[in-house]
Amino acid sequence: MKLEFTDDMKEILNEFLIEAEEILDSLDQDLIELEQNPTDKDLLNKIFRGMHTLKGGAGFLNLESIVELAHKLEDIFNKLRNDELSLDSDKMDVVFEGIDYLKSSIENLKENYEIPDIEEIKPVLTKLEKILSSQEEPPEEPIHSESTEDSLEFVDDLDPELKKLFEKFKGKSLEDILEEIILLPPDERPDMTVIEKLEALIAQGKDISDFIKKKDSNEKSKETHQKQSSSAPSVKQPLPSKDNSNNQKPQKQKTEKKEKKEEVIRVDVDRVETLMNLVGELVLDRNRIVRLAYTNLTNGDRSEEAVEDILEAITGLSRTVSDLQDAVMKLRMQPVKRVFSKFPRIVRDLAKKLNKKVQLELEGEETEIDRSILDKIEEPLIHLVRNAIDHGIETPEERTAKGKPETGTIRLAAYQEGDRIILLIEDDGKGIDVEKVKQKAIEKGLITPEQAENLSDKEAYELILMPGFSTADQVSDVSGRGVGMDVVASTIHSLRGSIEIESELGKGTKILMKLPLTVAIIRTLMVGIKDRIFAIPLFSVVEIVKYDPTSVKQVGQFKSFMLRDEVFLMFTLNELFEVEENPHKQFVIIVRVGEKNIAIAVEELFGEEEIVIKPLGKLLNNTPGVAGATITGDGKVVLIIDTNSLIGNLKNQLIGVA
Repeated sequence: MKLEFTDDMKEILNEFLIEAEEILDSLDQDLIELEQNPTDKDLLNKIFRGMHTLKGGAGFLNLESIVELAHKLEDIFNKLRNDELSLDSDKMDVVFEGIDYLKSSIENLKENYEIPDIEEIKPVLTKLEKILSSQEEPPEEPIHSESTEDSLEFVDDLDPELKKLFEKFKGKSLEDILEEIILLPPDERPDMTVIEKLEALIAQGKDISDFIKKKDSNEKSKETHQKQSSSAPSVKQPLPSKDNSNNQKPQKQKTEKKEKKEEVIRVDVDRVETLMNLVGELVLDRNRIVRLAYTNLTNGDRSEEAVEDILEAITGLSRTVSDLQDAVMKLRMQPVKRVFSKFPRIVRDLAKKLNKKVQLELEGEETEIDRSILDKIEEPLIHLVRNAIDHGIETPEERTAKGKPETGTIRLAAYQEGDRIILLIEDDGKGIDVEKVKQKAIEKGLITPEQAENLSDKEAYELILMPGFSTADQVSDVSGRGVGMDVVASTIHSLRGSIEIESELGKGTKILMKLPLTVAIIRTLMVGIKDRIFAIPLFSVVEIVKYDPTSVKQVGQFKSFMLRDEVFLMFTLNELFEVEENPHKQFVIIVRVGEKNIAIAVEELFGEEEIVIKPLGKLLNNTPGVAGATITGDGKVVLIIDTNSLIGNLKNQLIGVA
């Protein structure tokens, strides 16, 4: 069902979408917790309020199918919190199915201004209705003392305006009525004095039952059950118009989609205040420099004092720009909780499918990382967690036989270490069989038997990250297709990160991913060959030493560099970028590439520099070995080296070489 919105309504829609996504993102985690603690009333009330808010917003925008779904789910949560319904795994499966429909509907609304028709969601509505109509033993006392019968009688001294309001919103609590009228359009809301009276009653701890004439308990119980079967949406405002036509102009569709792809980030107001203050400082610094430059140029003052004044002003400007840069970068930072909150549901569903018992531990959810990185790590994390459940965690029977608890544990953690973010996925499963990994690699022709003998455990784990590698004995719809881990590694490397695997057979596996805080600004080491300057990200630099020709040895078709009894595979930057060789090398940069340290010889070394990464554009975007470009202070364009992909095409040849 295609919807159309006015410009004013698009603003309201965007606010609704942001709020709806936040509610649904936290809902998965809350529902998993509820399944483990079904009597937690605070949690039930939180879930109910979230669904009620979502329903109200959808009702205001006349999103009928979303309203119906949210309303059925709201009724289920209401029955649960009122002890009129008991929760089990099968019911939770249906609830999750309804939540999934809501998520896809919200996503489609965001991207295409479309929502499903009522008929499209009829199957899940029927399942939800079946849960609502299931017979449960009623509580001894009615949960809501207010009645929804047409014969509802209020006390004689009730304010007429409040009476009219209570009759309009029969069966709702005072808090719910207040929330409902706030969601109404301004021209449909009651007078402000009525709202103030309602707020006063809530502040006094009053309930709507205080204003209803008393009836016997049997009659009240009957009214309560009738109220629970009511399903009329509380707010309906026909603001957007439906458009069922398929004859939309292609240009119009393209424009709409472009509009909806604009990203919105909620920013803490303190960070905005800091930004505004820094902009003010920047203006003052600029004015001072302009005044000094104009005065000195006009008067021809080239004295030492005049120069010092200008240098001092420039130093102040530089300091303010650095602070401004930090403040702007913080605007892009988002807590990893936005991604982590999806995993309780993923773990719950997959463990149930595989007949395994798994508990998930989340740590460091408030750790912040650049939004652009956060968006790209979600899929790799999902794959790694699914892999841990499928390949790592054993069945309850296997775990019991090994003397382990029948419930396996997966730990997903995030923490900051310097200018890097560490993401950790750890399980207490069966671990990785190194010999099996080597054998599979030999069978697939990735390494020779001789190379396999020389591989350390860490080097063997690196084989898992190669394209087409899999140790799965059977292909399943969960994993074991021979794809995935190489894509994970590729994604992490594209973000200038690294991935490490640690494992102990029979004890479990740990995967560490180290990522930059931001992808926009990094510290680099500036090096040169043949009058060309390149930037190597500083986080990949292990050590810098003087070039010593006597330490360079030829090993087969490769060169090696000897340093303190260690042997490093060595390349020159010239050969890596196919630039004419210069025999006069001066420095060797030891860089980290995956699990190996590699030596790269360069002609010149210019020191460290903080740079802003600029994309290369569509034509050069996928150039191997190049992560982007930057412009130096003297106006030169410098390529930023991606050491992982630069040497990646030689990876198969490198395995087994010391």
